[in-house]
Amino acid sequence: MGNPFSLDGKTAIVTGGSRGIGYGIAKSFIEAGARVIITARSQGQLDEAAASLGPNCIARRCDNSDPSDIAAMIENAAALSPIDILVNNAGISPYYKRAEHVTVEEWDSVVDVNMRGTYFCSTEAAKHMLENGAGGSIINVTSVTGVTPFERQGVYAATKAAVHQLTKVMALEWAARNVRVNAIAPGWVETDLVGELFASRHGEGLLADVPMGRLATPEDIAGAAVWLASDASSYVTGSIVVIDGGRQLR
Repeated sequence: MGNPFSLDGKTAIVTGGSRGIGYGIAKSFIEAGARVIITARSQGQLDEAAASLGPNCIARRCDNSDPSDIAAMIENAAALSPIDILVNNAGISPYYKRAEHVTVEEWDSVVDVNMRGTYFCSTEAAKHMLENGAGGSIINVTSVTGVTPFERQGVYAATKAAVHQLTKVMALEWAARNVRVNAIAPGWVETDLVGELFASRHGEGLLADVPMGRLATPEDIAGAAVWLASDASSYVTGSIVVIDGGRQLR
């Protein structure tokens, strides 16, 4: 019996793959044997990440708020190789403020990337997975804020809760055709944006709410992504895997 966690011969797309969680997932996929296409808005960061990840990584610029950009990226990827895995990791959370202070422009910017971008990445990739008949695995990186309410994260939390429901609906619609759709809902993870927040006056209180007493690392999230991408989870679809150090237990 082979290794059920192996991704040998698989091709994966990881959006938002130039840093943080996305980079960690791309690295783990490559270590498991996959070829990986990483996307982001900054070509410079993409090129640096791809060079670091080695010859089994390709960089493709894509603005996840633009459905036409997404469609072109997916077509380009599918022309290189059948798409076996999609990780919808691209997301933004630039605002840490109470609901009454959020502007229309701020609302739109978060919804366009986190919810609309995830939706159209999923549907464009699924078209190819369904057409080639081999199926595939779609993994949405969401957030524990989509499960448990956090102050000052209203817009972000709304988009992540919406993606949880999209995950379940898409899983239901595509299950019989072997396209699995699952989500990973991380808590606080060591990334640039979270680092700035935890260095602020809010940091001590936020960390005190995590029973395990530490932030997650990108590697803590990547292990679950490898599992959901591999045959080890072949009977798993429509699931939300929370990885938050126990934060939702508070």
